[in-house]
Amino acid sequence: MTRIAIISDIHGNIYALEAVLEDMKEKAIDSVYCLGDMIGIGPFSNEVLEALFAMDNMQMITGNHEESILAVLTNEPYPKSRVNVKPHHEWIASRLKDEFIEGLLKLPRQLNKTFDEHNIQFIHYPMNPSSSNDPISQDPFDQLGVPSVENFAHLQGLENTELVCFGHDHSHHLFTCNNTTFYNTGSLGYSSKAFARYGIIEINKNGYHISQINVPYDLEKYVHGLTNSSVPRKEIILRMYS
Repeated sequence: MTRIAIISDIHGNIYALEAVLEDMKEKAIDSVYCLGDMIGIGPFSNEVLEALFAMDNMQMITGNHEESILAVLTNEPYPKSRVNVKPHHEWIASRLKDEFIEGLLKLPRQLNKTFDEHNIQFIHYPMNPSSSNDPISQDPFDQLGVPSVENFAHLQGLENTELVCFGHDHSHHLFTCNNTTFYNTGSLGYSSKAFARYGIIEINKNGYHISQINVPYDLEKYVHGLTNSSVPRKEIILRMYS
């Protein structure tokens, strides 16, 4: 049996991430898949990336926040739909350590893996193959609408994919569409609840089993750090936790 962990949308919340990583130590996890948006929103981007890049069993992909921040750093077109967020991303970009910028630039947008003949796709948000190489300025993660059977019914290229693990939408989702199951753990670090969410998938030749995990952490400590930071749009972000 293979046991993998799914994390997504940490959003610069190092305290939620540390709680999850500590919880994983007791679960005999073979590998961890991080589905993007590690940074952005919260002020602890370097701390989060340091923890993730230090793990030998970590597989990471990019989300819209990483790609938008990288667009700022590489002078690529920035999404017009996110123009109000640009000062926030510029603040984070100006503080990212060079080693983490280099690491983020090497990450793929999606991963396709096979475990005991079960094909699983890991992606920040499902998209059709025709959009898979679209730059972040074209909002490739926002083309399908909210997660639902209706919105995902016309996805292409998943005929041999049994399970799609995704993030982006910060709520928990688990549903099946066209013989493919879609699973979203919900945001690990951006929630009003004082627990961090992640998932464990146990896989063997007979199938797989998904467990949704909630790990308590010190939300007040995180909110205190956010409040005392100079991150732009802080007042808007703090409304989530009020």
